[in-house]
Amino acid sequence: MTDRRPLGILAGAGALPVLAARLVARAGRPVFGVQLAEAGQRGLAAHCAAVITPNLGQVGRILDFWREAGVREVLFIGKVDKTLHFEALEFDEVGKEMLSHLVNRQDGSLFGLIADEMEARGFTVAPQTEVLAALLARPGHLAGPPPTPSMLRDIQVGQEIAAVVSGYEVGQTVAVKLGAVVAIEAFEHTDAALRRAGKLAGRGWVAVKAARPKQDPRFDVPTVGLRTLSVLHRAGGCCLAVEAGQVFVVDEKRVLRFAEANGITLFGASRSH
Repeated sequence: MTDRRPLGILAGAGALPVLAARLVARAGRPVFGVQLAEAGQRGLAAHCAAVITPNLGQVGRILDFWREAGVREVLFIGKVDKTLHFEALEFDEVGKEMLSHLVNRQDGSLFGLIADEMEARGFTVAPQTEVLAALLARPGHLAGPPPTPSMLRDIQVGQEIAAVVSGYEVGQTVAVKLGAVVAIEAFEHTDAALRRAGKLAGRGWVAVKAARPKQDPRFDVPTVGLRTLSVLHRAGGCCLAVEAGQVFVVDEKRVLRFAEANGITLFGASRSH
């Protein structure tokens, strides 16, 4: 039986929220989209029954919008800039109450708190990995030249480092060349970390994108796409390894074609133990 229950989508930046809305709407579920003003997202309307564009602090407005639409299940999807200044946000009363519970201002902590607040008020925050399971990276060699023994060793190093630093909310991308760690994603997001790796290591390095050890599947699934691969290629990378079953690959067919055409190894790595 087709699921006809309305779904609320809290949309950050990037292509993933639009893709999610399209997939859900095509499956027969009406979508009620919340395009966060800070993210600049404007692409949901074509796939939604209704859309609003509040800022991140207007939690009460968001909840009221979904209640009126009969929404009980919601999906958090897309990016919100880590450089976001809290002082610039307009918090409503619900948002102020929520913010008072925040221990720190890391992006993961904020979204976790919003998710918990929504669930405490009767909503279910759906795991991204369930709603968009078809986008998760498959294990093994995916495209491009088969990984060499040197690449596989660098992938292993990258996984080990990513497992440590990502646990401290530092980042989820590590670049390695011949066993040496040349760049670790910090505050700047993946693309900037890849460009920095190219400046430091030249050509022939490996990038590893992994999930955090305690990844929250409700809102915190790492993502790669054609832009990621294009930035890596221009910066001199030869391989992108993503954690199988834990990282989304957006627009997979185009990503695989790009990897094949440009000689980039794309690999789904099993979690390192």
